[in-house]
Amino acid sequence: MAMEWKLALPLHPEYRTLPMVWYVPPLSPIQSAVDGGALAHTGVLPDVESLRIPVEYLANLLTAGDTAPVLLALKRMLAMRHYKRAESVDGEHDIRALEQVGLTEAQAQEMYRYLAIANYEDRFVVPSSHRELAREAFPESKGCGFSFGDGCHGSDSKFNLFNSRRIDAIDISKKTIRPEDAS
Repeated sequence: MAMEWKLALPLHPEYRTLPMVWYVPPLSPIQSAVDGGALAHTGVLPDVESLRIPVEYLANLLTAGDTAPVLLALKRMLAMRHYKRAESVDGEHDIRALEQVGLTEAQAQEMYRYLAIANYEDRFVVPSSHRELAREAFPESKGCGFSFGDGCHGSDSKFNLFNSRRIDAIDISKKTIRPEDAS
């Protein structure tokens, strides 16, 4: 979706980090505006520059302000929808919309497969693990949480979490009370 079709875009690419999550710009407001006749048509496809969600807003979120990749992604999804609608409703292969955005029929079929009717295995890549290598979780429950020392024990370090000298607490349970102070 990101490399071949250029539909999925990373969030905030200006941070120059390797993106782990990719976003596909929303198409629902566009389709409802097209069905309502609120958008003008440029050829076969509707004019996506005049949307309910501003393209500049999506570009600032997904492409560091560059509107061209967002417009291309939206136009490609609209072209795929137009092609599949003509195929299923009208029974014809109208590839004019696909040609406008540089897609082939095979790419449109594959896009439809993954975007519209994908199985769980196709949508999510869940890393597999080997059960025989996993540790038993029950003995680890109710164990030690965050600590500064070795496991659940305290630390013998003279420094605290903020790298300053640690002030040792005074143990008042060991303080002896004189009999004259008790009354």
